Amino acid sequence: MFIPYSLLQFPGTSFSTGQPRSVKKIGKIDSTNIFISKNYYTWGASVVEGEDGKYHMFYSRWPHGKRLEKDDSLNYIFDGFAGWNKYSEIAYAVSDNITGPYRHVKTILKGTGDPSRWDRFTFHNPYIRKFEGYYYLYFISNSFDSSLTGDKPLSPSRLQWFKYNCTQKIGVLKAKTIEELIDRSPTSATGAFIMEPDNKQTFEVTNNPCVTEGPDGKYYMMYKSRKPVFGHMTFWMAIAAKPEGPFKTVSSVLTSPETASEDPSIWYDKKRKRFYAVAKYFSNTLKLAPQFGSIILITSKNGIDWQPAKHTLATLKEIKFQNGSKVDLANLERPFVVADRKGQPIALFAAAAIQNPFKGNPLRVDNEHNTFNVHIPLK
Repeated sequence: MFIPYSLLQFPGTSFSTGQPRSVKKIGKIDSTNIFISKNYYTWGASVVEGEDGKYHMFYSRWPHGKRLEKDDSLNYIFDGFAGWNKYSEIAYAVSDNITGPYRHVKTILKGTGDPSRWDRFTFHNPYIRKFEGYYYLYFISNSFDSSLTGDKPLSPSRLQWFKYNCTQKIGVLKAKTIEELIDRSPTSATGAFIMEPDNKQTFEVTNNPCVTEGPDGKYYMMYKSRKPVFGHMTFWMAIAAKPEGPFKTVSSVLTSPETASEDPSIWYDKKRKRFYAVAKYFSNTLKLAPQFGSIILITSKNGIDWQPAKHTLATLKEIKFQNGSKVDLANLERPFVVADRKGQPIALFAAAAIQNPFKGNPLRVDNEHNTFNVHIPLK
């Protein structure tokens, strides 16, 4: 088990309009704010307060270890952490407090391998919100495209990886209660997807969905795509009259190689009358932040035209302890901001790893190469 964490800082900004502010310190972290699974990679938490006053977490997980050839002759590309691309499932946990401790309950979405379904394999990127009295769980899934070839020289294993990866689409489940949402077979049908690449603006994938309600009563989705072929990551905005869509893509957000990012989390601040989003910075040019993989902050007045906040860096990949020590992280990803009814952030969730989990031994995962979700209260 990890030792208690205690203090984390967001240098330079505090989820504001980007104007200079003193460094904002956020709540102390202890072991109750760490969610980790013994035999699973644990990733990407998303949380909502239920009608019962409890906090309900949906997260991604997939087993440690090597994949067996008897299950699939292509499984050699999914050993260890790489297994997310085929074997991730969406699980559910619950807590009396927003930052934990959380108790795992069950898996609610899992691939069947059915070749007739768009959601054939992985279930990943859960994003839970409550709109108009209903819960909406956005997610991604994939299938397999045997015809994919691309025009870049790739190793056979890398090409096989993309045959799965390039079929990612976005879906959503709607339920009146949390009980209704989770009281279902993990392999039951999830309905049609709500977003796929149009091959005009967006290409190869649609994933990392995040949705918020705007001041106009419309629903704004920020999602990730890629430039062809197997190119850098891009963000796009889509708008719908209803939380379940149909969504129409209306604008680009971060589409240059210098601003490549992933894992957005969006909300609308009613006090400041602005949209905000945090995301993982994914460019080595370091144009927006001093560290690859750090968390950045972007903002918009209308939800369509976005720009980096004046102080774009939200946090580096590090955790600071109450005793003054610090742990540098290999990964700090999938940020998810919980905001109150006025759009004021009250908690930050993120997936983390101390050592690069891709480089761990797939037959044995120790704490350093394991992964966990950290839940940080915001003052």
